[in-house]
Amino acid sequence: MRTLGQRIYWVLLFAYPKEFRRDYGAQMVQLLRDCERDAKTLSAVSHLWARTLLDVIHTVPNEHIANLRKESHVMNKLRTDLAAVFGCLLLIVVAFLLLSYGRSHAITPILKFGFALDAIVVTGVVGNLIVFSLLKLTSMRPVKIALWSFLLVTIVLGIASTAIAAKVDPAFNAANVLIGYVVSFFFWFGLHWVWSQKLRPTETA
Repeated sequence: MRTLGQRIYWVLLFAYPKEFRRDYGAQMVQLLRDCERDAKTLSAVSHLWARTLLDVIHTVPNEHIANLRKESHVMNKLRTDLAAVFGCLLLIVVAFLLLSYGRSHAITPILKFGFALDAIVVTGVVGNLIVFSLLKLTSMRPVKIALWSFLLVTIVLGIASTAIAAKVDPAFNAANVLIGYVVSFFFWFGLHWVWSQKLRPTETA
């Protein structure tokens, strides 16, 4: 059963941030209980409480400041992640619309890059989904994740697309598709590499 002093101290702990109280509250009360057990005289009890109150006064503002910095960092990272996701989605949509417009209006310059645009759309959807998922589930470096994810996606989708198209159209030019996927790999991996270089000073800070 808690003593009066321990109850008062538990109330004082509500001055700390909720996360700090949840992680360390019980341990701090236990520490006070142990110290009270060792304090045999009135002088020792008075010294214990003076030290405890000074510690509360000193650490409460520091913990709130640290908590605000942590929340600010989380919000900044969330904004960065959302910007990356929407940026990739925008590029995929632009490539898809450009390819559709070129095919519907038979615009030769666009159709010449049709295989690359098609690969950019498909690889972008699958590859970026894998990359963003791995970034949240693992602690691997973003550049390494992007490299291996887009490399594997490019190989698998390039071979699959070539095999399927060759069966549908005997006159199909496999080289164009493979070149398109190679271009797509360098496009997406290069984009993620540039993004990681941009974020490096922020992450270091």
